[in-house]
Amino acid sequence: MNFFKFSKLLVLLFVLLLNLNFFIAEENSTLQNQAELCLNNSKIILEELIENNLSYQRVEDNLNNAQDIYDAQIILLEKGNEVDFSLILPYCEEISKVRNLAFDAIDEYSSLLKFYNISITSEMNSSTIESILYEIQQEIESERYENVPDLVDKAYQEIGNVKSSHTTLNLFYDATTRGVKRFFQENGLVFLIVVFLILFLFLLFNKKISSRIIEKKINNLELRRKTLQELIKKTQLDYYQKGTISEGNFSLRTKKFAEFIRDIDREIPLLKEELAKLNLKRKK
Repeated sequence: MNFFKFSKLLVLLFVLLLNLNFFIAEENSTLQNQAELCLNNSKIILEELIENNLSYQRVEDNLNNAQDIYDAQIILLEKGNEVDFSLILPYCEEISKVRNLAFDAIDEYSSLLKFYNISITSEMNSSTIESILYEIQQEIESERYENVPDLVDKAYQEIGNVKSSHTTLNLFYDATTRGVKRFFQENGLVFLIVVFLILFLFLLFNKKISSRIIEKKINNLELRRKTLQELIKKTQLDYYQKGTISEGNFSLRTKKFAEFIRDIDREIPLLKEELAKLNLKRKK
């Protein structure tokens, strides 16, 4: 009787062992399929980076490491040794992460350049902004995409600072010009005649040119406002739908864009009023 029970126990253990081997083999097969799939996807990502002229050394290194580990597991499998295809998966996850960081960085940098081009004019000292732009380019070329968002936000801040400084400088320049004009007016008949003669010639020959210049300024401001509105929509899309920017970055950018739009909205009516006065003088 004891022998019969012992035999049943051996049979049960044998069946359990077979099932365990079956489950292990099934799990290894599933992990192998996942590893093969992730390797193929990683190769596609590498080709995508190459086609978009992006640096790919970081992705290529991870892909080579993953492929080496996969090949080693295949050799172990053929020899009947234990294998672990899950070791390949973290490399594939890193490749996918780098790909997303790369394209997000390029997208944010492109938006920044667009905003820079419509916000900064040739009269402004943009050396500090260009230094940050160069730093962003270096980070992208070196595949340090994680550093790009902070630099992009820094560039937006600096654009605002440069524009504000330029406005202050213009106010100082206008005040100085008025002071010089008063000086000449207060120093004798000769200076007064020269000033009036210059003003007369200027009004006589340059009213039409001045009108064209003001009209061009208005058109440029309206174009900037439209571009800023598009950037706001894109920022909202990136935050609410794509989720590619943080709440802090979203608040900072929308605030900056809105401030520039308000500046434009204040400047356009003044230019239109100036244009209307100029046209009225031309008619008279």
